[in-house]
Amino acid sequence: MAFSLDEVFRNARKDAQHRFWLFSDLQQSEPERAERYFKAAVADFVQLDSGAEAICSLGDATEGADPDKMKIMIDMQIRELDALRLPVYHCLGNHEFDYYRALVQDGKTPRVPFFEAAKEKPDWHTAPSFSDFWFSREYPEFTMLFLSGHAAADGSWQAQHQILPDTPEYPYTQEVWDRLKKRFADTGKYVFTFAHCAFPGGNRPSEVLARMLPLSKNFRAHFYGHAHVGDARWAGEDLYRQISGTLNSPVCQFNVSSLDHWRGTTVRSAFFDYYGDGEYGVFFRDHLNHRWEQCFFSAHDAASAGIPEKFSQDRA
Repeated sequence: MAFSLDEVFRNARKDAQHRFWLFSDLQQSEPERAERYFKAAVADFVQLDSGAEAICSLGDATEGADPDKMKIMIDMQIRELDALRLPVYHCLGNHEFDYYRALVQDGKTPRVPFFEAAKEKPDWHTAPSFSDFWFSREYPEFTMLFLSGHAAADGSWQAQHQILPDTPEYPYTQEVWDRLKKRFADTGKYVFTFAHCAFPGGNRPSEVLARMLPLSKNFRAHFYGHAHVGDARWAGEDLYRQISGTLNSPVCQFNVSSLDHWRGTTVRSAFFDYYGDGEYGVFFRDHLNHRWEQCFFSAHDAASAGIPEKFSQDRA
């Protein structure tokens, strides 16, 4: 039976308690090219009339250490998103720290210009400082937990997809990560995580985020970028994979990248719907061709939904 994903997306809006637009990896050192991609995504987003209540930007909004080009990139993105009049939640990726690394190499005080610009906007939300590794948005039934790239204010360490250098100065020990996981496990609410990189099990996974595993039972899904879909150079053998599992955890991961069409095969993003009782949907959008690529709907696993009696003896 033929069906339209446009129709599925419109109908899902009726059931969604919350809807969010997710993207990552505009990642351009050439502002003119980036602006074409970004405006194409925003224009397609507007015509969808999706009902999204907020935007989640999952890192690599800039690339390179040229301050003039960075300023153009930052101003352009803030201008375009301000026009949408929606709150923005931003996780730092690895490339927001390109300028930071250049300053450290020159012996200067490190800065992260995109982070500084985001902190000045009242409707933008990010970590308290670029040395902090998480922030959250609370809803009555669920939590959105953002795991951000981070680095030392004095330049002594960095932690995006890996910790550099491998040094005891990194302050967030395994105990710190365990406390964070327990903090959100103990709330009794569902948790959805967002980061620039994947957990192990996803594409181009993060050594840093591996410290969160295994995830607690109330964690429902993870959204990430970094592994530009279709990027034959960097994305690995699963370069077209958008949905994956998580190592040692019953949690699906969703690769929403990339807004960059230079390395990715089109300008992509995703929509995340929350329907209640922990259930959710994900829609993958190709903005250049104004089409849906695929969608995903969750269902409670057997442990929470109840195992049919005739199979219960198999679990004894």
